Amino acid sequence: MEKEKRKRRLVNRLNNLSGAEWLFWTNTIWETSFPPDATHKLRKAHGAMKPPEAMVEIIRFFTKRGGLVLDPFAGVGGTLLAAEMCDRRAVGIELDRRWVKIYEEVRKRFGVLDGALVPCGDGARPIEARMECGDCLRALPRIASRSIDLVIADPPYGVGHRQVFRDETNFAMISKDPRDLGNLPDLGAYLERMQAVGREVRRILKDERYFVVLVGDRFMNGEYVPLGTKVAEALREVGFAWKGLKIWWNKSTLRRLRPYAVKMSFAPNITHQNVVILKKTKG
Repeated sequence: MEKEKRKRRLVNRLNNLSGAEWLFWTNTIWETSFPPDATHKLRKAHGAMKPPEAMVEIIRFFTKRGGLVLDPFAGVGGTLLAAEMCDRRAVGIELDRRWVKIYEEVRKRFGVLDGALVPCGDGARPIEARMECGDCLRALPRIASRSIDLVIADPPYGVGHRQVFRDETNFAMISKDPRDLGNLPDLGAYLERMQAVGREVRRILKDERYFVVLVGDRFMNGEYVPLGTKVAEALREVGFAWKGLKIWWNKSTLRRLRPYAVKMSFAPNITHQNVVILKKTKG
């Protein structure tokens, strides 16, 4: 009986990783060096896209092969592409139709071969993950309860910072959609909106599954705003346990350091992102 109990405890219920792979990824410092991938020329219009290879690491840790991943702020589809690369299913929701169009163009031109994104042909299988255009707060209620294995979100930051991107003429463009989290007036409104998203995410997640939020800190009005921590604390109030934080730094896309307040006052060049790891609580 005791031997059977030990065997049950050793069964990996979360992912397909070995013990060594599992241990390696628990390091709270996550340094990557992923150069632009094959789809970069299409997806770079977004300006805040994530390397699919990095998203692969998150997905592999928090799901088993065949699991279903959701990204409610899908952008140009980095999470969806990553899911395809590591044999998971995925769905995305994106408010801005322009990003959806770019993702659909990626699907037309690229496929997956041996876990990598490659131009269509030569044995590459099609990218099947779909992206819905719409407001996630309207789309999430249509998803069945306890049906999703992992939710990854890289939401617009808000806090007075509006989304900036460039169109085909290369002039700066700003999203004016009031539903866009990047257009919310202040931190309080932003955290309230994140809580509304969190309530729906908790409903659709399977029991004891994870909600991973990528969010950068900010420096505003002369003070550091630990936005990652504030988002985590807000989501704790709607039924998540805050399980950890990884500090992510992708060396290949490091921005040039800017001389903020040099010889006057300390002002940080924020070169990292927070990977906030939350787990659905029971009840």
